[in-house]
Amino acid sequence: MPASCLVKYAVVVGVLSSLAVVLARPSYSDAVVFPEDDGPEHSMPVFLPPSDKGAPKHTPMDSSAASNTGSQTVTGPDGSTQQNTFGASQGANIAADGSKGELSAANTQQQTFQSGDKYQSQNQGQSQSASFDKDRQALSNANTNTNVIRDGQNVREQTAGGAASSMQTAQGSQASQAQTNSESFKEAGKQGDRSTGSAQSQHIGMDGSASTSNANTGSERIVLADGTVITKSTSSSSSFQVSGNTKVSTAAKSISSSFGG
Repeated sequence: MPASCLVKYAVVVGVLSSLAVVLARPSYSDAVVFPEDDGPEHSMPVFLPPSDKGAPKHTPMDSSAASNTGSQTVTGPDGSTQQNTFGASQGANIAADGSKGELSAANTQQQTFQSGDKYQSQNQGQSQSASFDKDRQALSNANTNTNVIRDGQNVREQTAGGAASSMQTAQGSQASQAQTNSESFKEAGKQGDRSTGSAQSQHIGMDGSASTSNANTGSERIVLADGTVITKSTSSSSSFQVSGNTKVSTAAKSISSSFGG
């Protein structure tokens, strides 16, 4: 065999020997064997990224509130005293996009005056609120007023209160209000009390239907110095309703009085 062929043969044998070393598989004596798992098979948990699909949408809200109070006392040179106290508050909670919101406000005021055997006090309070969204608008307000006057043996106390509300929706609008007044008095030769009340409501539907109602009441009782008692009471009511081609109206009124010892 020529010398050149011997060299090539030696090179090939060397390469094959190297491949045999690299590709040789380990024997079983060198393998790591894990014991079998006797428990049930478990699938690996799959964690998906969070999704907001179907979650309620929260509209950002802008809120604000404010309040203030104050009082004042004035003493005159004659020793009379006058006091004034007041308070007010307001708040708002409005969606950033203006789609819905709530507003409210309230204020109170008290005044008193004292001079000798003369005394007078007055208390007033009012409140308002409003709310709205894409489906409705609502308004409401209320007020109270109390007045007390004492002048020697003469006493007069008066109280008034009222409330109103309204709402507008896609189905129509409705509104209602009520007012009450009462008075008690005592003066030379007689004493007594009076009261009145009224209420109204209204509903108007987008389908053309409508209804209204009114009610009024009043009463009075006076006792004279000789023991004579005079009483009087009144009441009235009315209503009206229309739906399609049907119209219905009602009205009623009553008066009663008495005079005796």
